[in-house]
Amino acid sequence: MASTSVPDPKSQFKEYQESLFKSLVAATNAANALPSDDLGFYRSLDRQFAKDLDTCGSRLLTVANNVVQHCSGDTGAEFTSVDDVDDATFRFNNVIDVVDGLLEKADMYLDEMRGRTRKVENEHKQDAPEVTQVSAKGKLEYKLLHANNIARPQLQFKDRVDNSNKTPFIRKIKVKPHAKVPLDYGVTPDMLSDEAPRSLPHPYEYEIEHLEYPDFMFEDKEPIMYEPFDTTSAIWVDNDEQLEEMMKDLATAREIAIDLEHHNYRSYQGFTCLMQISTRDQDYIVDTLVLRDRLWQLNEHFANPNIVKVLHGAESDINWLQRDFGLYIVNMFDTYFATKLLEFPQHSLAFLLKKYCSVDADKKYQLADWRIRPLPEEMLKYARSDTHYLLYIYDRVRNELIGRSVANYNLLRAALQRSNALAATKYEKIVYDAETGSGPFGWKGLLIKWKHPMTEQQLAVYKAIHQWRDVIARQEDESTNYVLPNHMLFALVERMPTESASVIGCCNPCPPLVRMNAQAIGLLVQRAKMDVLFGNTTASSSPTQTNSDDAATNSPVKSVNKTKTKKPLERNLDPSVFDVVKVQEARMQEASQLSKSTSSLFGVASIMDVDEDEQDRAIAERIRSTLKLTLPFEGLKVKVATPTPGAVKQEPVEEKPKAPAVETPVTESPSTSVKKEEEMLYVPSEERNTKKRSAPSEGEPIVLRESMRKKKKNKNKKKNNNPQQQQQQ
Repeated sequence: MASTSVPDPKSQFKEYQESLFKSLVAATNAANALPSDDLGFYRSLDRQFAKDLDTCGSRLLTVANNVVQHCSGDTGAEFTSVDDVDDATFRFNNVIDVVDGLLEKADMYLDEMRGRTRKVENEHKQDAPEVTQVSAKGKLEYKLLHANNIARPQLQFKDRVDNSNKTPFIRKIKVKPHAKVPLDYGVTPDMLSDEAPRSLPHPYEYEIEHLEYPDFMFEDKEPIMYEPFDTTSAIWVDNDEQLEEMMKDLATAREIAIDLEHHNYRSYQGFTCLMQISTRDQDYIVDTLVLRDRLWQLNEHFANPNIVKVLHGAESDINWLQRDFGLYIVNMFDTYFATKLLEFPQHSLAFLLKKYCSVDADKKYQLADWRIRPLPEEMLKYARSDTHYLLYIYDRVRNELIGRSVANYNLLRAALQRSNALAATKYEKIVYDAETGSGPFGWKGLLIKWKHPMTEQQLAVYKAIHQWRDVIARQEDESTNYVLPNHMLFALVERMPTESASVIGCCNPCPPLVRMNAQAIGLLVQRAKMDVLFGNTTASSSPTQTNSDDAATNSPVKSVNKTKTKKPLERNLDPSVFDVVKVQEARMQEASQLSKSTSSLFGVASIMDVDEDEQDRAIAERIRSTLKLTLPFEGLKVKVATPTPGAVKQEPVEEKPKAPAVETPVTESPSTSVKKEEEMLYVPSEERNTKKRSAPSEGEPIVLRESMRKKKKNKNKKKNNNPQQQQQQ
């Protein structure tokens, strides 16, 4: 019965997926109900439980081996079957490799589906982009919505794209129609300062705050039905004549619906690719890539308080209109806020289309590449459907708000108040704060989302690479995900590679900008690791593991070591510079902080080229000049009656004379002085006669040595005559 109740995955995949998910959830809850630490205790109490546990573990291990073995063939990763607990511990890296391969393939397919990658066979082609393939049923294939080699539209924009992190956004509006106050209203001199410019205020803020709504907006009237979608068509606007005709039509309308299609994968801030405008009887699709610098004229209608502008979920649309075209909306109605006030179960446009128009919205083109020209028919229909039904939906929700209002149209006025408060927001550039990591593109939010445990070095590497990614994205006008996807960022943080090959190996497939800057990334990782080692001022007992949540929330450290540490080395080398001379200069600068320029033995350090042999000889001569030959004790002195030929006379060793007990002048006899000089003579070893003694020949010098026995006999005599002997010595 259980096997027949399982849906067939081939014919009923959705039902099979739901059934599998429910089974996995139930199994996970059952496994978590019993703590793993108590398994040994329960095994000892019940043999049947132990047997069932072993059976279940064996079955689970078999299933896991089969699944991983099956997937390893698709990913190309090597996998060896896991047989027991030890294998699961020591071979788990193989399982991780297989799962990582699956995740990489899923990411590649998602990129291809969203139009973010290029096929290899068309990589070097420069022809017109092939973006569509029509199936047998005449519908566009979802996975083929992709422009292979489309030119970047922002290169043709007349207004320069400014991605800098320091300068504020400069508004584009030059003419202000329907104004109640001048365009420079609220602008102060410090906002226009060249040293520290600030963002200018919203040009229509006063008009929105003092807006008087037309009376027809509060009339409960029959909704106006939309025109049939299949029997009508939209007008494509991509030149000045068509733009002028469209503006004439908009001047006669009391309500217009607006929607935008945006692209932000191959651009840092993104740009608007398409604008859909619908009246009660006509739909327009405006090519904003061509008419970008001329659409400011639409402020004549967008800022007109007598025309209701209907949008759904306009938070992003308001920013895009201001950033790209200098357009501002006065008197806006956002149907999203109406769904909130009416407490609908869902708040999406797709839900409203299904509820009021019985239309199933096909959102598969929502993430398509809207830079494609010409647009396929299916994408044109999708873009047109967003505004074609919106005015009818506006009539329906407005009537419901009026009907549910208690007094003075309170619900309708609440929706209008929220909508116009949104319209009064102004666009601000994304600012990257490397210190706190705040902001939509900051490292703090990503760290909290991924909850990735890190060591102190890994956290430093993470911040450095995250900031590098933002800098490169701004310079190249690319999105941060295009420069370096998040999962590849954490792969680099986990392994912390310092070589180019290792950096490329962490990213599969390697993004182009990572491959181009692999050496810079390796140097950046190495510098971040060294900064932690040399600049660590925290307590030695602080934990090595850094929780990502604590790091992101900047939680205070409980204890801080107050021991003095050395000043960290200054590392100001730019990773993008790999000039050999500059690198050598940087190394010499670091070495100078760790060494002295003078030495008592070698003198002053010099970077001038000198003869090594001459330098060695000078050092050796300096060493010889400081050496002195001193015999260890008196017994080794050699007495020579007459100097032998070739003997070398040694300099007498200067000794400090001892103070005599009684100062008595002593005259030194000539024989004594000669004997003293003879005692200091040195006889080379080759001239010494160390063999058996022989009778001295006539005229031969006699060498006399005092024996130890004679010394002992004369020891007492010397003590008695000590003062006299000391004077003689």
